[in-house]
Amino acid sequence: MRSLSHKGVAPVPLLTEGAMIKANELREQLRKEVIGQEKAVEALVQAVVIADLGICDPQRPLGTFLFLGPTGTGKSQLGRSLAKALHGDEKEVLAINCTEFQNPHDVAKLVGAPPGYVGHEHPPFITPEKLAKRFTIIIFEELEKADRTFFDLLLQVLERGEMTTGAGVHLDFTNCFLIMTSNVCAKEVDDINKGVVGFHPPGQKICSLPFDSADVKIQSTCMNAVGNFFSPEFLNRVDEIITFNRLKEEHLMAILNKFLLDTRARLAMVGIGTVIDEQAKRFLIRRGSNVRYGARPLRRALRQLLEFPLAKLVAEQGLDRNQAIHITADEERLSFRVEKLCKGQVIGSVA
Repeated sequence: MRSLSHKGVAPVPLLTEGAMIKANELREQLRKEVIGQEKAVEALVQAVVIADLGICDPQRPLGTFLFLGPTGTGKSQLGRSLAKALHGDEKEVLAINCTEFQNPHDVAKLVGAPPGYVGHEHPPFITPEKLAKRFTIIIFEELEKADRTFFDLLLQVLERGEMTTGAGVHLDFTNCFLIMTSNVCAKEVDDINKGVVGFHPPGQKICSLPFDSADVKIQSTCMNAVGNFFSPEFLNRVDEIITFNRLKEEHLMAILNKFLLDTRARLAMVGIGTVIDEQAKRFLIRRGSNVRYGARPLRRALRQLLEFPLAKLVAEQGLDRNQAIHITADEERLSFRVEKLCKGQVIGSVA
């Protein structure tokens, strides 16, 4: 398969040979990074395959996506994970927080003020250099927070793949993937989640709305909210509008294992070995899971209930080279024991 080279930019050897094999590799990598969002992952994979073949509309961006749904489910993270897969670093994105463009005059920060206007001397946020990389990924976060003037500019990008700065410089978006996230239906989704049998803080009153039925209701609610908030001409220019799924127990366990892998690697770098059993994992899931807020409480629970007590234990007692910390739990708390190691395996408690 021919490698796509866009306007003189050196091609990235992603899907150049063995297209379907490479597509499967990209799919699996995104699935590992953002768990439980098969529809959104598949939409991005298909867009990358089409872009690499060079059969996109040459006058529009490579792909435009509007991601909706519950908070903490990976809407922005999926764009960053795509950057990691394509460019080797999830920071290789152009992230635009739309809360910074809530007033008409704020839009000048995006493309620069025209000559003679206040702020003309300041460079615009978007420049040709930032769009030069092949498969540039742009994330517009919390799109609904932006002023309507912002949407007028965005319509040009969605329709013609171009924009002009205040200084008259042409910006070309035809080499870009545009990922827009929105919490426009956040309150409605939260109200639905309050009535779902699932993960809730202790003592919270819940109803008996089945999990799967709530997913269907959230999908419908989000699409209605988007249709009421965004203009038809805007929505008609977006390639894919996708509502993210809420996280089920198996998703949360997979996310926890991913977090723990990162945590244990950081601890190992400072000489702290750890063994974490299943009881400890289930405890963290119970304490850090909430269907309303996705995976973010899980990360907070990991920091508060595991990382800080563990650091305190090491600071107070120290740790020898042949020792590791065994982490388990009962119904009330995590327990930490310093134990001997034999060829990397825990063999007995010494504390």
